[in-house]
Amino acid sequence: MALVSLSGLRSNRYVFGLLLAVMATCLYSLKGILVKIMYKNGIDSISVMALRMFFVLPIYVFIGIRIYTKLTPKQANSIKSNWHWCCLVGVVGYYLSSFFDLKSLNYISAQLSGLVSFTYPIFVCFINWFLFKETFKKDMWLTLFLSYSGIILLLSYEFSFGDTYSVLFGSAYAIGGSLAFACYMVFSKRLMAKMPGAMFTSIAMGAASVCVFMHFLAEEEWKDITLTLQILLLSLTIAIACTVAPSFILSEAINCIGTNQVAVMGAFGPAATALMAVFILSEPFSSYHFLGMTLVVLSVSWSFLMKFIKTKLHYSKE
Repeated sequence: MALVSLSGLRSNRYVFGLLLAVMATCLYSLKGILVKIMYKNGIDSISVMALRMFFVLPIYVFIGIRIYTKLTPKQANSIKSNWHWCCLVGVVGYYLSSFFDLKSLNYISAQLSGLVSFTYPIFVCFINWFLFKETFKKDMWLTLFLSYSGIILLLSYEFSFGDTYSVLFGSAYAIGGSLAFACYMVFSKRLMAKMPGAMFTSIAMGAASVCVFMHFLAEEEWKDITLTLQILLLSLTIAIACTVAPSFILSEAINCIGTNQVAVMGAFGPAATALMAVFILSEPFSSYHFLGMTLVVLSVSWSFLMKFIKTKLHYSKE
């Protein structure tokens, strides 16, 4: 009975991690839609980031202080030894990736930006393979194949009907953001093994916020901002629903199932972005979009269903 209970706990933790990864992905996907709306109101990329971090930074500072006061001496010493690495990972994973993602939305649709940005699972898997010699599970290859078949299908459609220069330039920004976020995924796991995940997230986001404010002040875009109630509400929503909540959810998901599995589940992002872009932004939706989304959702469902079936078969044998 003890073995069965332990097996069930591990299975539940895996399923819980998958659900957390999907939830974080959907919340991150909403960001691109809200940013597009802010662009229509005359707000530029770095101003969007600064407004978001204006609401975000106090939350992370408060959470970080609360957690730090409850740390054991060993955990506190670990943070003192690794805080600079947390800052570096945060700057790359949040400041650079967000800046590139938001810049891409100036040139391409929210759907295409979301699709290209979610190439990060490939970067995660190959960084882990190249630096840490981690092997791919067999089902990951199938999941990645299905996922990126859908992404490539939609990308080819956009090339056929969009401005080639804009598509290439915007896609390059999105790929840059994807690579930066993949670095965050890989190295955050190792840092969170040395400290509470929420503490790491608070330090990383705090460092990213400082970089955003420095960039914002250097650009002097604050002189041209016209703040309206709609802009403030959109900024608050992006800060809470699309930044704070998914950052902690993602950290917990990584703790539960690891970076490779979380990265693969991120393939659900393009489908979520496409659906929200169609219903909220009224972007076009063709048979190419439908087939691409079907492949992406199938890739995510396949990973989840295979694990669920294996778990059921294991219980039935016992």
